[in-house]
Amino acid sequence: MLAWLTLATLIGAQQGERLVWPAAHGFVVGHHQETPQASIEEQVPKGETVQNWTRMITRISRGPIDPLQFAVRMAASWRQACVGAKASDPVAGPRGVDIRIDCPRNPQTGKPETMFQRTVAGGARLYILQVAFRSTPGAQQAAWARAQLDRATLCRADSKEAACR
Repeated sequence: MLAWLTLATLIGAQQGERLVWPAAHGFVVGHHQETPQASIEEQVPKGETVQNWTRMITRISRGPIDPLQFAVRMAASWRQACVGAKASDPVAGPRGVDIRIDCPRNPQTGKPETMFQRTVAGGARLYILQVAFRSTPGAQQAAWARAQLDRATLCRADSKEAACR
């Protein structure tokens, strides 16, 4: 599965830091794994599994690495795993580094797969947020994916955002 990398409500990184990402309506946790070094949580629509899904939301927390460098590595990984994969140029913004990657035919499933990813640098952790489709999303689905990513907030001890209270 190319979207192997993304949802608990909070994942703590260092004292006073956490990522708040409200669960998407109709999604359930399909897989969760945590170690001192990293964590992953994958959510799928109710009734689907992490093996057989149409949409998947994934959150990963891991040790620090530059968010732009991680996005570039992810694009290279997809290009190697999927013939004809295309990635947008990573875009760095105030909320993280965003990238879209499209695989026309995942060799493991025979289906197209598209992932929208936001990589967020915390103080001592890197947070990777992904929204994936086992299809080629239209404009409405792409807007939904970006809206899901926009719901995430990195909270620190001094954060003023409502989501952090």
